[in-house]
This record gives sequence, C-alpha cells and structure tokens, in this order.
Amino acid sequence: MEQHPIPRQITTFEFKLIGFMTLKQFLYLVISAPIAFIIYMLFPIPILNIIFAICAGIVGIIFAFIPFNDRPIDVLLKNFWKRINSPTQYFFRKDNPPIALLQNLYFVSNPHRIMAHIESQKMLSAYLTNTKQVLIANQKKKAIQHVVQSPISSLRVNPPKKKTGLFHLPSFSSHDVSAPVTNTTQEKKPFFIGIIKNNKQIPLPGILIYIKDKTNNPVRLLKSNPHGVFATYSVLPPDEYVFEMKDTNNLYFFDTMKIRVSEHNERPIEFYSKEML
Repeated sequence: MEQHPIPRQITTFEFKLIGFMTLKQFLYLVISAPIAFIIYMLFPIPILNIIFAICAGIVGIIFAFIPFNDRPIDVLLKNFWKRINSPTQYFFRKDNPPIALLQNLYFVSNPHRIMAHIESQKMLSAYLTNTKQVLIANQKKKAIQHVVQSPISSLRVNPPKKKTGLFHLPSFSSHDVSAPVTNTTQEKKPFFIGIIKNNKQIPLPGILIYIKDKTNNPVRLLKSNPHGVFATYSVLPPDEYVFEMKDTNNLYFFDTMKIRVSEHNERPIEFYSKEML
C-alpha cells in the first residue's frame, strides 16, 4: 500500500529565500539592527545606550525566530489585539415588524364564554324543573283545601255524578293555575361586584384582589371565579379603598387603583390588565 504525504496548509507557506531565513525573518533583522544602532548612538549615557540597543536587537530576534504555539509573535500580538477590541456578548434584536395579518387578532371561540353558556343552560333547566314541581304541589294543596272548605250540604243536595274510572282529577280555574308562587326567602345581594378582563374583553379567572383602606391595611381578600367575577357580601363603610390585583401565574399585570365605595353599589366595577400582547 502506497503512503501518501500528509496534507498541509500551503497558502501561508514561506520559502527560505535568504539562507536559512525567510523574507519576513530577514526584514525583522534588517529593521531591528539599525534601530539598535541608532539607540546606541543617541543615548549619551554609556550603560543605558548599550541596554536599550541590546533590547531592541533581542526584540527583532524574537519576532524573527522564536514562535509561540507554532505561530510567530506578530500573529500572536495581532490576534490578541483583535480579541481585546472585539465584543464578548451578542444580542439579537428583531428589526422586522410583525405581519399585518397577525396583528390585532381576536378569537371569538373563548373557552370562558363557552363555559358560561353551558352553566347558564344548566341553571335555567334546573330552575324550570324546580318551578314545575312547586307548581304541581301547590295545585294539589289547593285542590285539597277546596274540597275541605266546601259545605257538606252542597255535597248532599247535589251529589256528584258517577263516572267511569277509578280516579277523577279536580278541576282548576285559570286563576288558580296562574297564581304566582310566593317565595319567603329572599336572595341575598352582594355589597359590590367586580369583573376582571384583559384588553380583548376576555374574563380572567384566578386573580387575587387585595382591598386596602387609607392606612394600607388589607380589609378584604377576594379571588375572581372562572368568569372573571368577584364579589363580597360583607358591608364596608363608605370610603376610598385601594384595589390591588395580582396574577399568581405572573401572566397579567394591573395598576393599583383607588376607588370610592358607597353604601349602594349597583354597577359592577371593571378592571383591565395592561399586558402588551
């Protein structure tokens, strides 16, 4: 098997044109020798001129013949100067603007709205079922009261006609059926209600609301439900309160607001986040 020569870098190869020296080595010696002679002649002090001249000659010899890591000293100094002046950290900055098609997007299929619609349908069906059961119970109760309160003589004078069948339902008037059912228990209303949304009108669940008084002491700690709604049933004295909102996931940010709370707060308080996306 024939042996092939090892490939080497030949673009930077320098031929030895002057004896055992290359052209660059010869130039370093030619330049350093006159500089050492000039220094020797210019300095009047005998010892200093010899020392400075020898140093200049040694520098020329180092640049010409002594390499560092298989590279000449001039290459070492050049690379060292570049690394000192070059930056050590690079930051990416996006200059191109986003596509106009992707700006101001609004997603109609909001999961919170779908959940609210499903829950409202369930609540409506449960309410209709309970109302129907109460109406049937009231009809039976009124029929029994009508039979009990009717005079016995009328039953004897005008006996009911015999009809086929095992059971006969009593007749009711339209007034009895349409009479509203009175509910003795009244629904407790909240003292005030608030809604938390983002800039796309989407409710934000799980937001903590700190309500503080003038002395910066917290008086209430509330949390928004899956529909972004929070409420309190405890009455607060009429005054100005500081509302601080905080997202536990650190996705949304809010401004601290000072709001006047009165005895009757009919309209809900709306808060919006200040995120950029």
